[in-house]
This record gives sequence, C-alpha cells and structure tokens, in this order.
Amino acid sequence: MANPQHTIVLEGLESDGRSGYTIDATGDIEMVDGQLNGVDVSRDSDAPVSGSTQRGTVWQGADGYRVYGAIKSIDIENPDHVQLRVDEMAGGPDPEGCQATVRMDSVDFVDGQGVGEGALELTIRADLQGEQSAETPGTIRLPTGGSKNLGTSIESIEVPRGGSEPKTLMTKVTEHDEGVGRDWFTGSDDFGQQPTNIVLECDEPKTISVDVPISSDRDNPGKVRVNYRIGDLSR
Repeated sequence: MANPQHTIVLEGLESDGRSGYTIDATGDIEMVDGQLNGVDVSRDSDAPVSGSTQRGTVWQGADGYRVYGAIKSIDIENPDHVQLRVDEMAGGPDPEGCQATVRMDSVDFVDGQGVGEGALELTIRADLQGEQSAETPGTIRLPTGGSKNLGTSIESIEVPRGGSEPKTLMTKVTEHDEGVGRDWFTGSDDFGQQPTNIVLECDEPKTISVDVPISSDRDNPGKVRVNYRIGDLSR
C-alpha cells in the first residue's frame, strides 16, 4: 500500500454528546488506534479494516484516520459536537490535480418579521449544476439572529492543477410552518431559492455566502444566509 496522503481527526466536544459521520475518499481509509497528530484516538472493534467509505460515531473521545488517496467528502451529522482536523502528510497532494469540494458549512438568520416562537424551521437543499444535490438531514431550528453549523458536503470534483471548473450552485430553502405552531412566517410553508456562480480550483479553500430571500403568504418575508466552503478542503 502506498503512503497515506492525509490524516483526519474527529474529536468530540461535549461529554454527553454524539455525532455520526461519513468519510469518502478515492483510496482506502484506515482507522488508527493510539496517537494521531497529538490526539489520543481509539479504534472501534467493529470498524472495517479498509475501504474508501468510512461511517462512524464520535462520542466523548476522538476518532482518527489515515487516508490513502484524495478526500472526496466529510459529512458530519452534528457539527456543533465535533472538532474536525484534516492534515496533509509528507509527499503532498497529487501534482496533476485535486478534489475540489463544495460543502454547506453553516446558515445564518438575516431577517424575519412577525410574532411567533422566535425561530425558523428550515430545510436547505443545494443543487450543483451537472453534479449531485444534497439536503440538510431533518429540519433545522434557527433562532432569531442565530447561526447553525451544517457540515454537509455536496460534491467533490476532480480539477486539474492550474485549471478551473465553473459551476452554478442553486440554494433552495423551505421554511416549514405547518405543524410547528406560531412561527416567524405563519401560514403555509414558505420558499426561497438563489443561484450563484462559483469556480472550483485547486486553491486555498474559501467561503462563499449566499443570501436567500424567503417568500411569505402573510406579507412578512425573511432572509437567511447559507455559507459554503469550496476548494481543495484537504489542504
């Protein structure tokens, strides 16, 4: 087996918390038992010996992996509970190209009117032109003026070094009203969508923020901001 290209450490931040996660790579993923990048990590007894997809759950401790290949995506069920560290190992990335990733990192409350429980109940979907789509798992409760980590990867695309891949990213937001009682946007479910042109390159990752207006049948529209991290996220 070739030398690993990356290490991944997922460390639990709350003693009584937990989070599931999924790691996808172009090569094998090996779970580590002992020390990895200065962190004590433990190997689950039922973890697979190898494979390019790894699913697990991190509780109070930390899980660590060596990745033999490029990292395609890391999806974290409860990002507020996990400190994620991704490091490149000696030897560097593939000189011919990289896996440029689009990931929904967080959502911010921007504007809302009306009297209600003071929170939005949201589902967020991202469609990447010609590629995959991804939706936030379950419904997100976003308090007035608050933010919420998402950590949902949309897609990873092979991009040549020095080249670029232009794409259109469509962000779709549903604000759920039925069954949640009073809310900022009372009435039936409300919707909003916003297209954004992005360019994927093998560069330092950058944050793209998309403001999505949400329509309302009660004349009290609102707005949320969805923040994406794009680029070579293995750097």
